[in-house]
Amino acid sequence: MTVIDALAALLASPLLTAAELHEDPEAVRARFGLSEDELELLARVPDDAYARVALDVAAKHRLVVAQALPETVTEVTEHHRGFLERHLTATVRRPHPDDPVGAQRAAEAFLEDAAGRIPAGLVEFGRFELERFRLRRDEIAADAARYWDGDGARRQSRLGGEWIDHGVPVVPATVLVVSYGHDVTAPEAPAHLPEVPVTVALQRVWREPVRAFRLDPGTRDLLALCDGTRTALRAAAEAGAHPAQAGEVLLSLARAGLIVPRGGPDE
Repeated sequence: MTVIDALAALLASPLLTAAELHEDPEAVRARFGLSEDELELLARVPDDAYARVALDVAAKHRLVVAQALPETVTEVTEHHRGFLERHLTATVRRPHPDDPVGAQRAAEAFLEDAAGRIPAGLVEFGRFELERFRLRRDEIAADAARYWDGDGARRQSRLGGEWIDHGVPVVPATVLVVSYGHDVTAPEAPAHLPEVPVTVALQRVWREPVRAFRLDPGTRDLLALCDGTRTALRAAAEAGAHPAQAGEVLLSLARAGLIVPRGGPDE
């Protein structure tokens, strides 16, 4: 523990209050391993200054969480403000070299704290927003989306029926398939989230927001089988797709960029 930890605790008042600093300074010094000079430095700051800075820190903390969870934070602000204020004032954001702003880590901490304290569906919607945020910032997904925008869509528009028999499909880096226990795609989400299981395909698109497609069970099962180990025809058969419909479904998925063919004769 350092003086920085002590200062952070003073700005997250449930961890350390200015009153405790004055009433039992030796306990504070021992807890944080402070020198006499560091303890004196902290004690000389007026109590109201800590309070003012704490409010500013909490406001900035909210903005950081909202970068990753904009709709979730808006809903929580409106209907669960007490939880939000407690979380923002009690949680210390720590820097991380891979996440200098801290939005992803702050959002993860927020959702972990929210579990059991706000409606489960709203927590799931937050996880849905966080997955979109991560995918948007994933460098590999960004490179794949740039390729798709420049050449991939044109190439896959030429796919023919022979690829169904021989091509090997995979779900590309631009796509993430996630399942939830509530309908995070509902028209009134996140205000109203029916407790209906859904599977969603998130797709990173070049210079556009991340797209979300709600998948029916058949398409979900088919995508799960497109893992690069079987042909498109075999994947369709294992998913129980009707032969007359399988080819068109697979071609539609490929042309939408939800699967990428590898090794087919049309490549």
